[in-house]
Amino acid sequence: MDGARRMNGISVIVATYGEDTWSTLASHRAIPSLKLTNDDNLVLRHDPLGTRASSLNDAAALSEKDWLLFLDADDELAPGYITAMRNAIQNNPGRVLLTPSVQQIRKGRPRAPFFFPECDFRTGNWLVIGTLIQRELFMEIGGFREHPHGLEDWNLWARAVRAGATVVKVPDAVYKAHMNPRSKHHVLSRNRAAYMEAYETARKDAWG
Repeated sequence: MDGARRMNGISVIVATYGEDTWSTLASHRAIPSLKLTNDDNLVLRHDPLGTRASSLNDAAALSEKDWLLFLDADDELAPGYITAMRNAIQNNPGRVLLTPSVQQIRKGRPRAPFFFPECDFRTGNWLVIGTLIQRELFMEIGGFREHPHGLEDWNLWARAVRAGATVVKVPDAVYKAHMNPRSKHHVLSRNRAAYMEAYETARKDAWG
């Protein structure tokens, strides 16, 4: 495969764990939203005994392309997502994180796409899981680490930024996030003490 095609190649990672209902949901929601080209591929994995971090890392190890795009089972990519990201890859050489705009969907009602307010990665996160990262960089920084649901993402992006990556917004790529008040992240955040303890652990792991 020539260099240009490798640069454009995207591996979409849909990795689930625990109950089979998550892999079933992925087959009904996340996967049908994909519009891949011949230069892209899907890595689909379910590990009933795994964790979010381990299932994502195991799937990433099976990827074949130079860019990784992680998609949660209960979310979707809006039409044109892959094309917008491929254009961003071409226009932004170097070590970058390509982050999409987000369309939150609550009880079937979508809101207008937006970007979360930018913040210092030393204190918080404003990127979503659908952010593209170079496979080489992902492997260099050790992939996802074991932190409570929702903090794995921040920890990964923080370590990528610490390794020299810059963030590029891609507004034409829209990540459709279905909001679930019973998600593990939302349940954890309701327990302030437990959340702050987990937050501090993830922060120290990323920044020392």
